[in-house]
Amino acid sequence: MTQARSEICFIAPTDMLARRAAAIIQKRDLSIPVHTAVLEDAAEWARKMMEQGTWIFISRGVTRELIQRTLHTPVVNIPVVASDYIPAIQQVQNVRGPIAFFAYEPPSDELKTICYLMNIQMRHYQFSDTASCRACVQQAAADGAVWGIGGIVSAGYAKEAGLPYVLMESSDIAVSQAIENACQLCELQRENARKQEALQIQLERYQNILNYTHDAIIAVDAQGRVEVTNQVAERLLGPSQAPFIGKPIGQVLPNTHMTAVLRSGTMETDQLMTIGGTLVSTNRVPIIVNDKIQGVVATFQDIKSIQSTERNVRIKLHEKGLLAKYRLSDIVGTSPALLAAKEMAQRFADAPFTVMLYGETGTGKEMFAQSIHNASPRRDGPFVAVNCTALSKSLLESELFGYADSSFTGAKRGGKPGLFEMAHGGTIFLDEIGELPLEFQAQFLRVLQEKEVRRVGGDTVIPVDIRVIGATNRDLMRGVEEGSFRRDLYYRLNVLTVNIPPLRDREDDFLQIADSIYDRIVPDRTQEERQVFRRILEHYRGYAWPGNVRELTNLVERIYLLQKQSLPEEKILDLLSRMTPRDQRPVTTGEAPAGGEELADVERAYIQSALTRNGGNISRTAQELHISRATLYRKLKKG
Repeated sequence: MTQARSEICFIAPTDMLARRAAAIIQKRDLSIPVHTAVLEDAAEWARKMMEQGTWIFISRGVTRELIQRTLHTPVVNIPVVASDYIPAIQQVQNVRGPIAFFAYEPPSDELKTICYLMNIQMRHYQFSDTASCRACVQQAAADGAVWGIGGIVSAGYAKEAGLPYVLMESSDIAVSQAIENACQLCELQRENARKQEALQIQLERYQNILNYTHDAIIAVDAQGRVEVTNQVAERLLGPSQAPFIGKPIGQVLPNTHMTAVLRSGTMETDQLMTIGGTLVSTNRVPIIVNDKIQGVVATFQDIKSIQSTERNVRIKLHEKGLLAKYRLSDIVGTSPALLAAKEMAQRFADAPFTVMLYGETGTGKEMFAQSIHNASPRRDGPFVAVNCTALSKSLLESELFGYADSSFTGAKRGGKPGLFEMAHGGTIFLDEIGELPLEFQAQFLRVLQEKEVRRVGGDTVIPVDIRVIGATNRDLMRGVEEGSFRRDLYYRLNVLTVNIPPLRDREDDFLQIADSIYDRIVPDRTQEERQVFRRILEHYRGYAWPGNVRELTNLVERIYLLQKQSLPEEKILDLLSRMTPRDQRPVTTGEAPAGGEELADVERAYIQSALTRNGGNISRTAQELHISRATLYRKLKKG
């Protein structure tokens, strides 16, 4: 794909990378200028290029973050994959002592695995800017690092510190991937612009119709007396005042501003007012003939109708991720504690009030939230889930409230609706709500009380019809007492509560849950394998399950992995016992000796062979073993 102009620019940290990138760009017949610079110099060059029409940059590490943060423009990352480190690691493979890895981002699990397998004593130092980079290098030297590996920024400081250093270069594959990603982003933006223009034309046409053919219409003459009303307007105003024609508009509709429009001649659109207890949106348009104001036409529409139209558009634009898939029937278990929680959730589903879900990590709070939504009258509306710990303070406001057009540099044209708006007509689930920053809690409380939001940089309020479900594993009242959680917000949230029991209080539910997990990951199990699986689980009666269902899932995966190696039942129990804290071990035929050497021997050879077959790829290896990536990493580290 050939770029007609320099919408994309490549910023390389080293001359070598710049030459290789230029060769790749030339081979693909792209018009992408390449420049060598880092940090502030790179940001200044990017700023000049933006003045010439560039809006996408390609860079890596702390330079990428600096450009993106200061210029608010997309910066495609040159991915640093684990294989990029292999040439550098090979140079220090035989070096004894700790090797310092300097990077802007945390090390990948693949890189940790490679270092583990190659017996490299890895120490990672993460920095965010020039000052912290210098400090990291000095700290590494003080920690006894014998070699350093990283990018060009830390290379200079390593030289100052007298630390031998290997410069890590991005591979051609990584560079090609970054260029491809930038080109796709550019093309996607063009396609989105075309679609947005077509949608905008359609919406403008629709809005023009709404402006002048709303369900209710009232027209007044130059003296402010009612000249025209339609039947819908008469019903809205109330038949007791009929007939309306000839009456002053102030007598028919006391709170209207139509007389002000008569005086000013200025159109007023999208104004909110209440008529007979109904919230409506009104447009007041002057009738001007021969430069004289001859009257005013006002149109009214029930705000609920407008919101419904807007919600349909939002759902089409944001369909992905707005659906709740779980129902109460999907929550496995028959213990009295669980049934009581499900019954409470079912009762609360029809109520319009806020629901708070309290439960430990891994107890299934989001499953309950989705189930409540699907059992409620809002089941056909969107379900928006927000993890309050996953959003930084800087993103929290714009993501939840959205932002207006041109509210900040780099803002999307036309603005962007926030998650509260996207949840209009449905449910918004705020997981880990106890982690909301204190300074943000007042804004959230206003949304709950006023049922309206104001976009960042906007000057109008947008009514929203949402139901809030919150979840936390914290004691919110303790947070109130400690001053980290607002008391008024606590009482506003704590209307209806559901306490989700931990797995240790759910009797034999763990057996049913384990069966469903086992059936999912081992669909072709034999009857004998299933019987062995159930006998092993019986040894876990009375186990505390501190990690709840997530820990149970890990146990099922471990049992499957050990069964796949054709180990006898007693051996599986023995190995599982060694992976469990001594005070919480299942009941076995005998106390296992201390240490995990046998487990390492059994599992490591099997996992290493799978890694070899899959070329060291963690994802493919985990898929082959039918376990999660996290479980595979834990087994590698323990092995």
